[in-house]
Amino acid sequence: MKRFTFSIIYKYTTLYASVSVPGSFFLINEISGRISLKGQYNHHEHHFSDFLLRKLVKINSEKKYELTEKRLTNMAQNVRRLCLFFTFILIFLLIATPLFAKKTTISFWHILGYHVKSVIEEMIDEYNAEYPHVDVKSDFQGFFEDAQVKMLTAAITKQLPDVAQIPFEFLDSYVENGLIGPIDDEIPGDVRNDVMEKMWEMVSRNGKIYGLPFCAITDVFYYNVNSFREAGLDPTVSPTTWGELVEMGKRLSRDTDGDGTIDVYAMTFYLNGVYGLAPLLWANGGTFLSEDGKKINLTSPEMKKTVSMLHELVFIHKIMPRTWTDWESAQAFLMGKIAMGWFISAGISFNEQNLPWEFRVSHVPRFNGKRSVTLSGTALVNFAQKKKKRKATWDFMLWLIQKENDIRMYERIGFLPLRESSLNSFELKAYAKAHPNYRVPLEVLEYARPLPHHPEFLKINHEISKMLQRIMLEGADLKEELIKTEKLINSMLD
Repeated sequence: MKRFTFSIIYKYTTLYASVSVPGSFFLINEISGRISLKGQYNHHEHHFSDFLLRKLVKINSEKKYELTEKRLTNMAQNVRRLCLFFTFILIFLLIATPLFAKKTTISFWHILGYHVKSVIEEMIDEYNAEYPHVDVKSDFQGFFEDAQVKMLTAAITKQLPDVAQIPFEFLDSYVENGLIGPIDDEIPGDVRNDVMEKMWEMVSRNGKIYGLPFCAITDVFYYNVNSFREAGLDPTVSPTTWGELVEMGKRLSRDTDGDGTIDVYAMTFYLNGVYGLAPLLWANGGTFLSEDGKKINLTSPEMKKTVSMLHELVFIHKIMPRTWTDWESAQAFLMGKIAMGWFISAGISFNEQNLPWEFRVSHVPRFNGKRSVTLSGTALVNFAQKKKKRKATWDFMLWLIQKENDIRMYERIGFLPLRESSLNSFELKAYAKAHPNYRVPLEVLEYARPLPHHPEFLKINHEISKMLQRIMLEGADLKEELIKTEKLINSMLD
């Protein structure tokens, strides 16, 4: 509660009053006191219950004043009116200032669609209702890569929004080009201590923080319980090793209509470049970048082994479709035409609510005795420059990641909690206990790793994606494609 204390000097009179402002309500505190007069009525005192007067009249000790009770009462009434007048003026100013103040408009570009978009816009509506002096205007910019192109275009034309979602792995280009600076000094201590260190690592470069983590995701393994039953497999057990994945996959891939062609495949794999390859490559002991981070490395033994493992699923084991794109495979999974595969945690709620068959989430299989998954997501980045706008934008960003919203994004979508207080809350633990699919992302946090980042990540990922599609969908030579793509990317980085 804010308290305003003021004093008014009227001739030889000092008045004291205080006003308390709880929210939008005003309460005038009772002002009590007395008038003390010295002179002819040397010890005369008159008490009032609603105002305090001290030294009401300065009396020259050599003069005598006849102060009657009527004069004393009139003086008190005049002072009372004056006190009330200034009190009402103060109240009017306190009320009128926010009413007539101009709203601060904040432009927010977000990049997550489908079921996530509606939740984010719901939160924005709540914020605008709770803070009427601010007007947050949301603008969906499309998905990761499309949004990144729009953002870089806006940077060139100097039309960046006040705040935007930037994928963790794209953050470097903004740092390298001086579009954003460190925000360590702006982060409140309680937020800095409560958000998990693993999340701060996502938005840090060279030991400095450049954004607030928001909408963090990880890899999990989805499978169709109905397909497992139909194939004679235990629906409570998903593959735990690469060998089990292949063996179970052979039973799950079936010709259901007897025409000699497989129409239900065991699995799908995300061919979108670094995102799909990273977990397998890490498990095989490989990395994408050279030690100094300046060159791409696609011809290492570990990379060749990783891509060969995927290639065998299509061309040797035949448990993964050869001609289906990522989009087509995702649609096939929804229709029950693919039984299992790598997906992100943010799809859990959508699948539970929309799939016509029983859906389950588990850990990804181990490779070489290791489980590897990516830790990705977005950063909230403040591009506002003017002091007032930047402060308003910062307040909105902090509100988005407060504990209540952090838990909401976990329960409503499947995003990872950002805060220790959220992770340890009774509400989140109770929800995870009642919804087993949501427990897996929490357990995965232990071994999740951030994707590699580079100022040219967008170009690197685009070329690796095209390489994988040529190998998997068009049957291009694996070794030649690795050599050719490595050379192409490194020429772009020089």
